[in-house]
Amino acid sequence: MFKRFALLFLASFFLAACAAVPKIDPTAYPIDKGPKESPPKVCKSAYEAISPKVAVVNFTNNSTFDYANVVQSHVQGSGQRTAVGGAAVGVVPGAAGVVWGSKEKHQFQRDSETTQRQVNAKLSESVEDGVMNEIVNMGGAKVFTRKEMEKITSEQKFQRSGLVDESTLVRLGKFAGVKYIITGSVNNIDLTYKSYESARQGLGKGGSGSWGVDLLGSAMAAGLEAQEGWNIGTEITLRILDVETGEVLLSDKVIGKANIGKIPYPNYDALVGGIKKAASKGIENTIPKLSKWFTVKGYINQLRTSPDGKERVARINIGEKLGIKPGSKLVVYTFEELEDEDPVTGIKKSSCNIFKLPVELTVTDQIQAESAWTTVEGKPQDLKRVKVGQLVERQPLGGQGFMKKMGY
Repeated sequence: MFKRFALLFLASFFLAACAAVPKIDPTAYPIDKGPKESPPKVCKSAYEAISPKVAVVNFTNNSTFDYANVVQSHVQGSGQRTAVGGAAVGVVPGAAGVVWGSKEKHQFQRDSETTQRQVNAKLSESVEDGVMNEIVNMGGAKVFTRKEMEKITSEQKFQRSGLVDESTLVRLGKFAGVKYIITGSVNNIDLTYKSYESARQGLGKGGSGSWGVDLLGSAMAAGLEAQEGWNIGTEITLRILDVETGEVLLSDKVIGKANIGKIPYPNYDALVGGIKKAASKGIENTIPKLSKWFTVKGYINQLRTSPDGKERVARINIGEKLGIKPGSKLVVYTFEELEDEDPVTGIKKSSCNIFKLPVELTVTDQIQAESAWTTVEGKPQDLKRVKVGQLVERQPLGGQGFMKKMGY
């Protein structure tokens, strides 16, 4: 019980430290009447929010997942090791060393083969839905649904089963009027039963004399205990294709993990649910890269400054509708027009020079669908450089947290 409490305590501590959202009352700050940003004409295109059209299609299942053999080998192996006096922990809690009869094995093998076929049939669509869900929640893109894509597929007489060639996907994207195609594959599914009995015994003794060390050891033991059981790892490759050129802009391989507990023989629902959960966690690791491609940007439309000039808050013209959330971080840009002269031809050309200010905006609890209030953080001299009208852009998002990477 103490070990579980220790794990929960540490988890709560880290979550509280990482998930703090500023709370402000904008009415407590006088409106800033200072100068506004007047971006040069050559720089105004930087303010355009593109929000490209994106289609998530045709993830393929390339895994060689063999549910029946994996489970059977673990159960039989556990029984054999226990029978010869080994220290193995049985798959079935409290029933180590159980050996199946031939009738039970035959029934399990048949059910497992059915499960294998069902997993192969549904996994690709499940991963597509997970990627689509992450991009919609992330903001910065207009996402085509599967129904919309299937309608176009039908009208253009594409066969879904034949959409494995990337050139065909690009051609479909042109018909659909999308900018990017997101596709990929499920490469591998790993199902293993893990036991941490010896590790728990080693970490659970305590008595070091240091409360912090004992607490950390107990937390680690509790974490290992929570990992005991069937663990699923799903490996996914995700690619972004430029429809105009057919170029592969991004290819990223990620792995997600999930634990489905100490079920003796996982059934279809438990297995598929675990695979989907692991895939979803893996997809989270693509978010940092995806958020760079699908940026969210707007501008400051009001500033308020405390009477002593030490604190500033800013209202931006983007909010929840575009994926901005409390705690989101944004950067601020200012502009300068440059008159460049080509040293060879002597032709003069105006260009836009963009500077990132050394400040950071953090979205507060004051957020609406199309606007949000932020704190402005930085050195006093840099706070004064922030103006109404300056461009803001959401920083790249983070991926899985530590606990999710462990399979929680």
